[in-house]
Amino acid sequence: MPIFFKPSASDFSLSADSIGNRWLQEPVVRKKGFPLYHWMQTERGKGQLLIDGQTLLLKEGEGILIAPHVPHAYHGNGTWYTSFLTFGGKISEDLYKICAVSPYLFVSAPDGVWFQKWIDTVIASHFQANQNRSAGSETDLQQHSEMDDAALSVQCFAFLTRLSQLHTGLSQTEHPLYLQYVRPAMQEIERHLSDPLDVDELAESLHITPQYLTRLFQRFVGSSVRSYITVLRISRAKELLISRPYTTLDGIAALCGYRDVSYFISVFRQQTGTTPKQFRKLYGV
Repeated sequence: MPIFFKPSASDFSLSADSIGNRWLQEPVVRKKGFPLYHWMQTERGKGQLLIDGQTLLLKEGEGILIAPHVPHAYHGNGTWYTSFLTFGGKISEDLYKICAVSPYLFVSAPDGVWFQKWIDTVIASHFQANQNRSAGSETDLQQHSEMDDAALSVQCFAFLTRLSQLHTGLSQTEHPLYLQYVRPAMQEIERHLSDPLDVDELAESLHITPQYLTRLFQRFVGSSVRSYITVLRISRAKELLISRPYTTLDGIAALCGYRDVSYFISVFRQQTGTTPKQFRKLYGV
């Protein structure tokens, strides 16, 4: 029997927006993707996933984390049972800083054992907590809820950290090439995000070719240098659109390194599926 619930820990930096296991998976088509980071794993059977121009077969035990707003579709090859997890919270849209910039991250069946156990354990704990609360007072219920939400937030960070380590390899951040070229490039990009950034000049400052710098980013970060810059800029734009409600779009664009507001709007829509004005309205600004 499928199990599903939606925690209410929106005040935490990170939490599970929804979670489930033993789910009889129906066909899904998302032309504009899903608005949150979305983990899906095959428990039994197998499913076919179309994403980023590729067709993947998700076999038993294999899992995948899909980034927000990435168009995708999937269906079962026969009966297909899955577990799933979507991430909410205040920093849910910035999880690329933990999981790297990539449309999706794939996990093999042997590594997937840990993630399946994590989901099963969290769900079991949730229902056990509900049973315990039913016998307590209203004050006890509120206190238990806050404790459970805080614990779940910590557990979600553990989930993503484990995923990040599998994808990048913990030792890769200690790799000489990462330390010598990639980390300095990332720091330079973050320091000058509002300035014109040229990949050729960035590579020249590191005394390597632009092609080599891009290959290093693909290896250690999971994206090209330009894609990494774009994601950071749009992330900053979303923060500024909300925190500075009276700043014009021209001003927001300039603060994010875009001198052409029309181009900024085009890139923003491509990355988020909405325009900056619509984004502000969505958050009540």
